[in-house]
Amino acid sequence: MSTAAQPKSGSAPESPESQDGTGKPVYENDRYWTQRLEREFTLAGVGHAGVGLAFNRWAYKVRRRTLLRALNAHGVKITGAKILELGFGTGFYLDLWRDMNAGLVRGFDITEIAVKAARERFGDRGWQFDKADIGAPLPLGEAKGTFDLATAFDVLFHLVEDANWNGALDNIAAALKPGGHAVIFDKYQSVENKISHVRRRTLDTYKEALTARGFEVVDIRPIFFLMNSPTDLSGLGKFAFKTSWSLTKLPYKLGKHIGLGEILGGAMGAGLFYPELMLNSTFTSGPSTKLLVARKK
Repeated sequence: MSTAAQPKSGSAPESPESQDGTGKPVYENDRYWTQRLEREFTLAGVGHAGVGLAFNRWAYKVRRRTLLRALNAHGVKITGAKILELGFGTGFYLDLWRDMNAGLVRGFDITEIAVKAARERFGDRGWQFDKADIGAPLPLGEAKGTFDLATAFDVLFHLVEDANWNGALDNIAAALKPGGHAVIFDKYQSVENKISHVRRRTLDTYKEALTARGFEVVDIRPIFFLMNSPTDLSGLGKFAFKTSWSLTKLPYKLGKHIGLGEILGGAMGAGLFYPELMLNSTFTSGPSTKLLVARKK
């Protein structure tokens, strides 16, 4: 996600919610992400907002490295591949597909700003990008059942309604050919929880839904231990990881008040990069975001 638009200086964050007829807040996916990306069309805009751009750049490097390990482990070839990407945002993974010489990428995103940027940067490759609700049936046409890889990176937990979440999984299943792979980033918790624009579903919920659509889950591996918020913990582990995450955010939080937020946040990200890679290659589970690979039978 290297393309950057200028954020609106001095603009305060707007609520992702409106109100229904009863006055109850209602989360609106389109409105939330349009406002967020218009403020900051960078990795800080699509990543964790509380740690700054420099830190997020390091965190996305961890995501990239972990993804490549998983693709290699399962023999998923990107050169010449046909890829469906749901919710591509600022295009971080589009850069990766270009660097790895993907054949065709078909992308859908809820915001006009993301679609416009992707078309400008990758349109000359013949790749196609459209604005769409990824939880509704997508216009794949004759391309249904022909994709080698379908991805949803840190996006499905923003589909808080079951109908939309199931719809996105239906789109992934419809797109892939037999033997094709889906890669999904989420936290895959043991206990579900929901706050505003985020709903963390359980690993069992994902497995059941994917199995019903003809998938075999072939891999689940941790991405973050230290560089993203830990959830679904209890006891001493909860205290330890919550404390660690608070300390991780502290340099940026303190530094931004004196104009050093990005420098200190970036230093923290750089310092945690290799320890994070060591941890996620050593352990089979973790307290935060994980990567799931499923193969269509």
